[in-house]
Amino acid sequence: MASLFPSGSATAYQRYAQELSNAIKYRDWIYDPDYALANDAAVYEKIMRDPVTAHAIRYRKHLVAGAEWRIEPASDDDADKRAAEIVEEAIKKIENFTDARIRLASSIFLGSSYAAIQGERYLKRLAGSGARLWWCPKALIDKDRRRFRRVYDRALARRRWEMWSVDREQWEPLAHPEWFVRSVYDDTEASLSYGRGLLNTVYQYQAAKSRTLQDASAASERFGQGFLKAAVDNMRGPDGRPTAGQDGSGSNVATAWARELNKHRARNILVHDARDKVELLTGFTDGWKLLESLRDYYDTAITTAILGANIPTSANAGGSYALALIQENSTEALVQADRLRLSDEITRDLVGAFWRYNRLQLEEEGLGKARKPVFRIVNQKREDPAAASQVIAALLGAGVELRADEVYRKCGFTQPLPEDAVIKPSTPPQQDASGLGGLFAGINGHARQH
Repeated sequence: MASLFPSGSATAYQRYAQELSNAIKYRDWIYDPDYALANDAAVYEKIMRDPVTAHAIRYRKHLVAGAEWRIEPASDDDADKRAAEIVEEAIKKIENFTDARIRLASSIFLGSSYAAIQGERYLKRLAGSGARLWWCPKALIDKDRRRFRRVYDRALARRRWEMWSVDREQWEPLAHPEWFVRSVYDDTEASLSYGRGLLNTVYQYQAAKSRTLQDASAASERFGQGFLKAAVDNMRGPDGRPTAGQDGSGSNVATAWARELNKHRARNILVHDARDKVELLTGFTDGWKLLESLRDYYDTAITTAILGANIPTSANAGGSYALALIQENSTEALVQADRLRLSDEITRDLVGAFWRYNRLQLEEEGLGKARKPVFRIVNQKREDPAAASQVIAALLGAGVELRADEVYRKCGFTQPLPEDAVIKPSTPPQQDASGLGGLFAGINGHARQH
């Protein structure tokens, strides 16, 4: 009976299984299989020097980190809602929390990223609670992924993590992994829990682009200044004097002319015998177009790999603008998935830390049976105010309750504070085709009722 798999396929399966065992069990250090870092330890720093690639990377990281976030209760139960309010106020005390989320989003490219949770316990009222010794996070301190490694403990026959101590200059067991927020991208078995970032996809193209730019820089002088061609009498040099070589080949003539032409480039002056002919050859466009097309190809490929589209940040009018709107949907799909992953990781590590360290305080507040809330980065997409206002007006007309701050944001305005000076309509608002008329009056009236 014939095998279900070709012989080569069976060999590949066996080889992977054996290499997996070798990587995990038979080496003290479970190495990081990241291809880009294995070839260049400073690959991320180098890639971020390229303006096109750096823009695409930062753009996706900022989109994933999000401008707004909230804590959602586990259910509609009053205790769960109350617990969510307390957790949200505590997390708002984190310094530069937006920057911390951006740094954690680097796992998309590096495979994994870490942040040490720094907090303290002090007497505080959270969301109207009693004065209690709440533990609150203060900051998320970035820790480079290269300071963490997995090892196989032969004595305990299990795998564990170690962290490099800068003070003691040695690897030490990671005794409290719960003190860190850990973000991992594409956590497959083959990545050995280190994750696999997009740098592995971008690395080869970025290296090829660097070589193309070097070639373009080297060729710019030749393409820009042209190529000088001299037809000379073998017996005479640029000054008209006989300079034939000893062998009669005129080699001395060629050497003299090369020297004079170099001087000409520097001083823009050339004097030669009337019988000699000097030509400037230009029009080397084919080589330059090839280098230019290669550069554009690499930029497009890299941007598409990072953002899922190649023009969502550059087009602003015409057909390209319409195409960008379509491609924006593919970028948004990637970003929303990343936001959910990062939100789940922050819930697990950061919200989990608050939940553990404040168990007694929550019980004193009567929330001992409340369930842990979840952290969520708000999905934000550019809104069309006219279209949004029609939807909002229809929902309000149907009696649906809406958050006033979300309505203002979707319509492109900032919700006024009680101390702000506001402009009020002098006449009762009229309904218009766009749905804007009467919309904010309805929102304000609804807000006053509550």
